[in-house]
Amino acid sequence: MRHDLMQARTITCDRLEIRSDENGDGTLLEGVAVPFNQRYDLFAGYAEVIDPDCDFGGRTVKISRDHGELIGKVIDITRNDTGLMIRAKLSDTQLARETVQLVRDGVCDSFSIGFKPVENRIVESDDGVTEVHRRKVDLIEVAVTGTPAYPSATITSQRTINQPNESEEPMTDELAKRFDKLETETRNAIASLKTNIPEPSPLLGGQWRSMGDYLHALSDGSEEAARFQDETRDAITSPDINNQTQWVADQIRLVQSRRSVANLFVHSALPATGLKVEYLTLGTNTMKVAQQANETGTLATGKITLSSQAATVATYGGYTTLSQQVIDRSTTPALDTALRALTLAYSNAIEDAARAYLKTAITGADANKVETPAAPAAMTADQWIEAIIEAAEAVDSRGASLGSLVVGKDVFTAMAKLTRSGNALMDVSGKGSDTLGSLDLSGVTADLFRVPVRMMPAAAANTAVFLDPQALTLWESGGPFQLQQQNIKNLTGDYSVYGYAAFGTTFPGGITPLAAKTTSHD
Repeated sequence: MRHDLMQARTITCDRLEIRSDENGDGTLLEGVAVPFNQRYDLFAGYAEVIDPDCDFGGRTVKISRDHGELIGKVIDITRNDTGLMIRAKLSDTQLARETVQLVRDGVCDSFSIGFKPVENRIVESDDGVTEVHRRKVDLIEVAVTGTPAYPSATITSQRTINQPNESEEPMTDELAKRFDKLETETRNAIASLKTNIPEPSPLLGGQWRSMGDYLHALSDGSEEAARFQDETRDAITSPDINNQTQWVADQIRLVQSRRSVANLFVHSALPATGLKVEYLTLGTNTMKVAQQANETGTLATGKITLSSQAATVATYGGYTTLSQQVIDRSTTPALDTALRALTLAYSNAIEDAARAYLKTAITGADANKVETPAAPAAMTADQWIEAIIEAAEAVDSRGASLGSLVVGKDVFTAMAKLTRSGNALMDVSGKGSDTLGSLDLSGVTADLFRVPVRMMPAAAANTAVFLDPQALTLWESGGPFQLQQQNIKNLTGDYSVYGYAAFGTTFPGGITPLAAKTTSHD
């Protein structure tokens, strides 16, 4: 429960010790009401932490049963390295006596706190979770419950109130009235908020535990599965990470991890219909902006021309055949394994198409070529410095940026061996300092003078091209969530994964190839 007035947090008790003589009534509880430095997940990407020096206010705290009827009050509060320790006296009421027995039986083994946030500190953790650190709260009540949330807290004892060292101050009529009023206001506010807070949206794909479960539902004609397939046609291009179940996010990450070149393209969703994607590219550009000579002077003028282009939409997919016996009698992992293989094959198919398109785009960008003193695979460190400077000036004149440097295997290998005065210039170990940059030999990536470098497998010899982030676009829909079961006969089924994709050069000026100067002979 979370709202402006009060928040309730349930604290798990990992052990329970009941210390009471045979005539004891067990009406004194001791334990950890609030564990410190423990993260409680509020919702996706957000968590709560109670800091050890959190100020809990100075009010008298009551004890309730499951945040309902009051059954006692806290008579002592201390803190240690574990958390906020409380001693609470339960009243002689029917519900309190029932609670005593439930604690003895291990049914009610948890604490839950109700508080009003006063002061917070926001921290971004290393794993990407936003932590809300409670610095000051107004602690209102501690509930005895059996529903856990926080991973550790302890009811260290339950004993008779007649045992020694159990002092308490009597509650005056005025103080009792104040607490009764506060209780009424709090519970009315909670009831009001419960009716007005919308239910959170269910996680996308949360109805199924895995890809295999989803396909089972789809093949059985589930309308919910068919609706999920329609909802996720663009999930691969615009994933809502905050509204995904784990297996959906895993499928998207699996596809993206196999696309070293395709990930260099701008990724957009395909239109719902059509066999081609139309887009505009900038042709000639004589636009000028200059300082106005005087208040009545004519501004600089120019023109641009736009060229209409069209990218063809193609289908990429594959299928595997599974027997009906496998589907009906095997566990879900049998389908998961087959679908994972199909997803990888689909991802690789898009990646291969992206590489082929990039090769064609490089050839078509010959007009943007920057000449180098030597072939890229044979350039020295000083020649690379010169080439990068020349390329930076060239792309600036076209309103582009250097972006990433895409190279072939021969150029990448040569970069790893660059030296200057006998000293290695590229750090290939992943440890220590470097002079020009570093290479990640496991991911086949690098940076040279802070320019990202990406190797394109099977590229032509001496391939080296600067690629502006906006130069190329990949339109895509479908992919790992577009599944189909067809041609069922002889108790077998063909299960397919498929999607649609198109490629386009949306910013031709952002492709800058490097090539050795040509030598003319008289």
